Amino acid sequence: MTYIFDRETALIALEDGQYTIEASDVYRNPTGMAFGGWVAAVAAQAVEMHPERRGPLVSQQIMFMTGVGPGEVRLSVTLLRAGASTQFWRVELSQNGALTNVADIVTSTRRPTDIDYQIAIPDTKSPEESIALPSVNPMAPAWVSRYDQRIAKGMPFAVNKSPEAMVWIKEADGRPVDRVSLFSILDTPMPRTFFVTEQFRPGSSVAMATYIYASEEDLALAGNDFMLLRVTGATVRNSATDGRAEIWSKSGILLATSSQIGFFR
Repeated sequence: MTYIFDRETALIALEDGQYTIEASDVYRNPTGMAFGGWVAAVAAQAVEMHPERRGPLVSQQIMFMTGVGPGEVRLSVTLLRAGASTQFWRVELSQNGALTNVADIVTSTRRPTDIDYQIAIPDTKSPEESIALPSVNPMAPAWVSRYDQRIAKGMPFAVNKSPEAMVWIKEADGRPVDRVSLFSILDTPMPRTFFVTEQFRPGSSVAMATYIYASEEDLALAGNDFMLLRVTGATVRNSATDGRAEIWSKSGILLATSSQIGFFR
């Protein structure tokens, strides 16, 4: 079976370190520009496909300098430095010869240690007790339907006590989670502005950092089941807002964290 996410992030390899893809119609925002999670995912996919990559993806810091519109996207991958177990990469995305995004990515082979600590998964409603997202916002972008999302805490377009929200999430077509898809999933949360006002306040992400802690065994155990995504925000003011996300497998393993800054009107 070919999953939609795999089909829409399938890069074509060109000459050394160069890739191309048509901007996805599926993962597109109402503005006509690509969903930022899709952009982050294809940047990660370019490193994933590189023949010199030795270890798994563990982090990405990406800048959204302008929107990625319909048409061809070129990706250029550079290995900046390599150690015994860690490699540092830069991916540049461009359209029509103009730079749209830059992503700095780390791949590394990590080993288990005698220290094993993580923050516990929050105690919250089960997926079955939570509210399915389409019933809350039928005007959501089309790509939202690619995910089965259940709101356990925090109602969008309402004045909540804080911008914190918790959502159970998984791929709607049953695709198992992996490192590339985590970069997309961690950009699915709505802007924190949606949780402190009833008004629609449009905005966009400017920069996003994602860190993956899961082992291959952790990801395999997470599979295609629901994961709990908790998102908080420290500030929504001066036309800027942040977002801090953590995602656990249903069994309680912290898979990854993320943070981003966005501007709104």
